[in-house]
Amino acid sequence: MAKMIDLISIIVPVYNVKSFLSRCLDSILNQTYKYIEVLLVDDESFDGSGDICDEYANRDCRIKVIHKKNAGVNEARITGLKHCSGAYITFIDSDDFVSLDYVEHLYHCIKEYKVEMACCQRVYIYEKGKRLDVRTKKGYFDRQGIEQILLQDFLFDYRDKKPAFNLGLCCKMIKKLWLEGAMEEARGLWIGEDLITLLYVTYRIPSLYISSEYLYYYIQHSSQSTRRIDITAWENQVLQWNRILDMDDKSYLSHQLACRILFLLQLFIKNIIQNRTVYSEFVLMLSKALEYPVVKQYVLFYKFDILTVVDRVFIYMIRHHRYKIIYYVSAFGVKLLEIKNVLKNRK
Repeated sequence: MAKMIDLISIIVPVYNVKSFLSRCLDSILNQTYKYIEVLLVDDESFDGSGDICDEYANRDCRIKVIHKKNAGVNEARITGLKHCSGAYITFIDSDDFVSLDYVEHLYHCIKEYKVEMACCQRVYIYEKGKRLDVRTKKGYFDRQGIEQILLQDFLFDYRDKKPAFNLGLCCKMIKKLWLEGAMEEARGLWIGEDLITLLYVTYRIPSLYISSEYLYYYIQHSSQSTRRIDITAWENQVLQWNRILDMDDKSYLSHQLACRILFLLQLFIKNIIQNRTVYSEFVLMLSKALEYPVVKQYVLFYKFDILTVVDRVFIYMIRHHRYKIIYYVSAFGVKLLEIKNVLKNRK
């Protein structure tokens, strides 16, 4: 019997990534698996990225370029999905790059284990080095196994402060059928839109495989929207959490959501302290962050069954409005971290 060969669609949203784009596209076009189509969705870039897309399309007939009005990464992916022809879809961000066997390996996992989605591991790339993104779950999961992930650590594992596998759409190959309607669930979000799409898919697929191979290189730089933590970003997070509650009709994620909100509240406080926010403004921002019903439900009233001593103290301080203690203890911690980083850089 002849080996099955499917067309793989690679969707790449592009927005003002001129300094990263060529490396990304070279890593895609040089894949060991050749039967691909590449959809470059230019989201109204103004730095010349769209011109680079057109130049590459002129060189390689596997590339399709779509220039569209700016509407964000989620809408760019929806546009790419509407125009693609592949049996399986993988998403690559235009400031990242992949190993040359990225497509071949994920496709092999899908065929070998007869699954609807395959995931690989990613490497964080920083200016001063790299770090492996270590996740706890690997191997084959049938529907029962997927439900265990949803129950235990899809959204957040309190012990490891992270989910079972990364919650982005990148690092994954998904049968096109399961993506239909998925990204529409994330409309209106600019933080966590991947998570909502992935939750929609994971709730429905019968099987998946998580590889141990590190094949996706995730570039860390200051212009990324996911690195922005302020009250506007917090409001978008709240919208995301409400979407999760609406979608989680089997109540898999309630405890994980509580722990995730707690963790992100601590991160929110750390970031506004790092921005040298004065105490009066800090109180206003924290009070506003706590006023949303979903935050009240899971921070002010939720009964946590597993918390460290530090987190128990933090919850007590929040619930009893001990904002001044939180502010000065957090400021002291941030200052210590800054001193530590200075000393580390001198070595």
